[in-house]
This record gives sequence, structure tokens and C-alpha cells, in this order.
Amino acid sequence: MNIPHAQVEALLREAAGQIIMPLWRNLGRDDVTEKSAGDLTTSADTRCEAFLASHLPGLIEGSLVLGEESVYDDPGLLAVLHTDAPVWVIDPLDGTRYFAAGEPKFAVMVCLIQSGVTIGAWILNPIDGVLTSAERGAGAFQGDKRLDVDPSPLTVDPAPLPLDRARGVAMTWYLPDALKPTADAALDTFLFIERTRCAGYNYPSFAKNELQFLFFYRTLVWDHAPGVLIAQEAGGFVRRLDGTEYSPVDNRKGLLCANNPETWKSVQRTLVPSVEVVDRV
Repeated sequence: MNIPHAQVEALLREAAGQIIMPLWRNLGRDDVTEKSAGDLTTSADTRCEAFLASHLPGLIEGSLVLGEESVYDDPGLLAVLHTDAPVWVIDPLDGTRYFAAGEPKFAVMVCLIQSGVTIGAWILNPIDGVLTSAERGAGAFQGDKRLDVDPSPLTVDPAPLPLDRARGVAMTWYLPDALKPTADAALDTFLFIERTRCAGYNYPSFAKNELQFLFFYRTLVWDHAPGVLIAQEAGGFVRRLDGTEYSPVDNRKGLLCANNPETWKSVQRTLVPSVEVVDRV
């Protein structure tokens, strides 16, 4: 399949420039609602998703679309991931809580999934205009066409580091009670733990070698399928917490991404030692 990278980028930049940024630090009282306790959405989320959902299918004949906000209203829409059609998955505003608070840590994310496999991914930072993208088998890249900065390849440094020199993300908030105390107690093992709860911020940082691992428990497809492909194409080692392969179309929880298999094993044994790992890791 010929993936239309330039057209996807143009749509993301238009959505960011025309919808998201005019509302940043300019939200009215009616622009923010709470879907559930602590889970916010804004008019930027809904308007951006509507814009992308109306334009992305026109880029590939027969493609479908799946957006975070629409799934909240109708979870049955997730069934499209199990068809053979190409599916555009949209996270219109990852990091909504930061956006609503006026903090500069949010992103627009899109990926393209076909037959259960992520084949294209795009993460745009609307603040600095940097686009991080990947295509399965073709690598991961980062650039900013606004500034005539051509995309350059991203490659993680595979050199192992002792854990007291490793920097990473450890999202332990959603861990079950049987796992959370051990993971929380182990966080001081690492040199630095990034506390930003925004996958669209975390995955590009990993691909740029600013972080050596990413640990998540809740793994909604729009939050992680784009970043996982970027991490993998940059050379990262990505598995479920038990060492099995990640798939964007299953509903299992737990995900660990590291700059090499050795770091993956060390982080896994440190944070969730009670989770048995398959032999092939």
C-alpha cells in the first residue's frame, strides 16, 4: 500500500493550526467536560476528531475511521479493527488534561491499521510543529516542514545501561493492587522517571534517546498503536509485560518498551517481578 504521508501530515497540521491551537489557553467554561471521573474532553478534542474523521478516509479508497471520542459514545465501533479494511485510528488530542490546564504537553496522533497490524503512524506536537512518523519496514522519522526541516531517521541507542542510569516512564497508576505496591517501591531504582501522562509526548522522547524505557498498564489503541510503531521502527524492543508480542487489536493490558532486550528484562524484573515472562524474550 502506498501510504500518503504528505497528505496525512497536511491534515494534522491543518487540524492543529485551525482547531487546537486557537483554543489552547482560550477555553471557555462550556469547552471542557468530564466524561468520567478525572477523564476530560474539550471542544478541541471533538472538533479535531470530526475534522480528521471526515478527511482521512478520502486518502485511501475503502478505508474506515475510528476515533477516541466516538468510541466513548459507542464502544461497539472497535469492531472495525477486526476487519480487513485499512482503519485510521485517531487520538485527536492526547494529553487533554494538560491542554485544559494550559500546559504545553499534548499531541495529535493518528495511525493506520490493516488486518491487525499498524502500518503507519504520525504524532504531531502542535506547540513546536515537530512531526514524528513511521512506516512499517521503512523506519521512523522526525522533522518540521514548516521550517523546511526534512525528516531525519530516528534510531535508539541500543547500548545497555545500569538501571540507576536509566531514564524512563513508569505509569503505575492503573496497575492492579497485586502489582502496584512493588512497582511503586521500585521507582527509586532508576535515574529519572518522567511523570508526564501523555503517550504522544513519551514515545517521541524515547525515539530521540531521551528515555530508555516506557512502562504502561492501560494500553488503549489510540494511545499506543502510533507510538509502538514509532518505537519499533526506531529500533526499540516492545512487548507485553509477559513478553508476548503487542497487537493493536487485542484488549490485553500492560506494555513495556525498551532500548534493547536486556534493558527490557531488567525493567520488567524490577517493576513487575511476579509476572512470568515467556522464554523467548
